[in-house]
Formats: sequence, structure tokens, C-alpha cells
Amino acid sequence: MKNLLIIGAGGCGREVLQWAKDVNKVSETWNIKGFLDDNPAALEGLRCDVEVVGSTDSYQPQPDDQFVCCIGSSAVRKMVIEKMEAKGAEFVSVIHPTSIVADSAKLGRALILYPYSIISDNADIGDGCIINMHSTIAHDSTLGEYCTISAHCDVTGMCRLGDRVFMGSGARTVPSARVGSDVFICAGSTVMSRVKDGLKVIGVPAKKAVF
Repeated sequence: MKNLLIIGAGGCGREVLQWAKDVNKVSETWNIKGFLDDNPAALEGLRCDVEVVGSTDSYQPQPDDQFVCCIGSSAVRKMVIEKMEAKGAEFVSVIHPTSIVADSAKLGRALILYPYSIISDNADIGDGCIINMHSTIAHDSTLGEYCTISAHCDVTGMCRLGDRVFMGSGARTVPSARVGSDVFICAGSTVMSRVKDGLKVIGVPAKKAVF
């Protein structure tokens, strides 16, 4: 059995700890070794039965170690994964038993699929993406690398999202929408057509945010 180390002891990391435990309830997959976090006191005052065992700078990957990165910022997540891979770390996907993945879907590596997420027919998910609870990636849609899809989001059919897109809770795209890279879609917003690279958008329909 491999050891699992969870990078990031914040809210996402602690949630993923539970999802990894849920995976183990179905099939013994990992010995959960601990968290890596730059703050050794990150879990102080919280109910958690797993400790911070080091930081990404100090920890040297061992032969039986596997890693999952639970950092919400897409750019930081990419940087940390690449830094750890340069030290020989092996990243794995944590896919909750209640998530639904179509046989025809294509999944990248180092993913996190939360409970009740749905990846539908012929959807493509890039490396390093996080798909949160009750979010759907519909048929024939594509997510680039390191996208973060918050809870209760809908990426409807035939959409294209670039790299490092962030969708806030309850955001959605209409069918065939096109979203560039490094786009931030505010919570509750709806993308009706196209969003250029690097924009923050808000509203229904989603328009460039001015705040």
C-alpha cells in the first residue's frame, strides 16, 4: 500500500483527507501519512487525526509516497506540483466514490473529484484540475490544466475552458461557451458566449468586473 501525503492543510486539504478515507472504505488504497504545509501549526485547534509532517521545501519524497495537491490557487498549485515533481514526487488523483465519470471521458493526472461531481460523455479534463461537490462537466466539454471548479457549478455541453480557470460557487457556462486561460468567473455568474484570457467576470450575463 502506498503512502498518501496531502499538500495543503487548509480547508481543501482537510476535505480531501476525508475523500481519501472514503476511497479507503471502498478499497484499501493508501496509508495516509500526513499533510505538507508551510505552517506547522495549520491544524491547531481543529479536529483532525492526521498531522503536518513537514513542508514542501523540507520533505524529500520516499519510494512509497504518493501526493495530492490541495491548494485552491491554480497558479500556486501548478508551481507546487512542478516543484515536487522535480524532487521525484508522484502525484495521483483522488476521485470520490460518489463521483460519476463517463467511460468515454478523458481524465488528466493529479485531479481531485469531489463527492457527486459528474464528468459526462466525451468530456476532457486537463491535469491538476479540482472539480468540487455537485459540479458537472457536460458532454464534449474541455477543461484546460489546473482549473478550479467550485461547488454547484455547471459547465454545459461543448464548452471550452482554458488553463487555470477559476469558477466560483454556482457559476455556469451556457452550451458552446468559450473561456480563455487565467479567467476568474465570480460566484453565481453565467458565461453566455466568450471570455478573453485573464479577465475577471461577474453577473448574468457575465461581464468584465470593475471592482
